[in-house]
Amino acid sequence: MRPSKGRISLWPVGVIGFVLVLAALSITPMLKLKSEPPPDFVALHAPGTAAKGAAAAAYWEVAVRVIQWKYNRASSLPEQMPEEFRLAADVGQPGHTEDRAARAVYWAKLREEWLRPENWHTTISLDLSWPVRNAKSMSHDVLEFIHQS
Repeated sequence: MRPSKGRISLWPVGVIGFVLVLAALSITPMLKLKSEPPPDFVALHAPGTAAKGAAAAAYWEVAVRVIQWKYNRASSLPEQMPEEFRLAADVGQPGHTEDRAARAVYWAKLREEWLRPENWHTTISLDLSWPVRNAKSMSHDVLEFIHQS
């Protein structure tokens, strides 16, 4: 659309600029634990485990699915092993005898591998839900302010 007297309208530039700023604010890098266990972790053989590679891969999978979302990458894992660090196949099985020693060995190794940067990779995701979250938070704060007045 051209306004009168031959001037160019700048509203399309404003809309494109707004969309670009929104997209730039919505890009979020995330550090994630690599899905493949490191060779040191796979080479570990805990007492009471049949195939060392299979048990190590299963415990690493638990770390990828559960542990990385519970603990901060920048801090070390606690010495006390959490309840979530267990093999899903073992839970609820008849005659289930959890090998606490094996869990402890793999937990100690995971604590060691946790802080190594080569075990992490960065993924970029597009999260467009932040404006809605911010608007809800702001409306909650405004309503709280109004009720206090």
